[in-house]
Amino acid sequence: MFEKIFNAWKEKAAVMGESPWFVRLAQGQLDLHHYKGYLLETYHHAGLNPQIQAYTTMFFKNNPREIIGKFFLHAKSEISHDLLAANDLVHLGVDREYILSTKPLATTAALNAFALYLVQFISPVSYLGYLFHLEFLPTQNGPDYINKLKEMGIPDTALTFIEEHSTVDVGHNRLMKDYVEHLVKTNKDLDEVVYAAHATCDLHLNMMEAAFKNGEKVFREPARVLAIN
Repeated sequence: MFEKIFNAWKEKAAVMGESPWFVRLAQGQLDLHHYKGYLLETYHHAGLNPQIQAYTTMFFKNNPREIIGKFFLHAKSEISHDLLAANDLVHLGVDREYILSTKPLATTAALNAFALYLVQFISPVSYLGYLFHLEFLPTQNGPDYINKLKEMGIPDTALTFIEEHSTVDVGHNRLMKDYVEHLVKTNKDLDEVVYAAHATCDLHLNMMEAAFKNGEKVFREPARVLAIN
């Protein structure tokens, strides 16, 4: 089951990588304001992920205690990752109070809401597709993204979110195998997880494209958001 999910996700992620914005990233054609826009929406998205993961356990059948324990430990390890993204922005000169005052873009809210939709209206097992994408994308592509960002002149102090997820999430990838083994039992389960993984790719891409465009609008006028030294 795990290999089927991984291969299905990998095919969809490859399509994601062919989108215009990802091509621009691969070609080194993005600017600092694009990265700032990404970090701002990532701050909003990551802040809810631990709570959503813990919430999902309420819907598992037969109270699978071992998996619930791993889910809670996994969720706990994600707490404050949103602050990594916020701190990266601060190191790029963005005022912290400005960051805290913003609201997520609609595409960011939609990505968070999709996870809740999966749990409540598809199945709690389908949530694994959402989680699968978020855990495997940075470990598969994170090192390349980091190199491109460094070529853009981004300092290490402003790369903590993506560096954390390209390394720590390797351990979470191993957890995914346990989750799949214990929870994905039928072809229906498999289909629902693959559906969720594919849809999460699309929604995540929408979020990032909107984030890049918002970065162009907001961070090209830095007087509004830069910290006063």
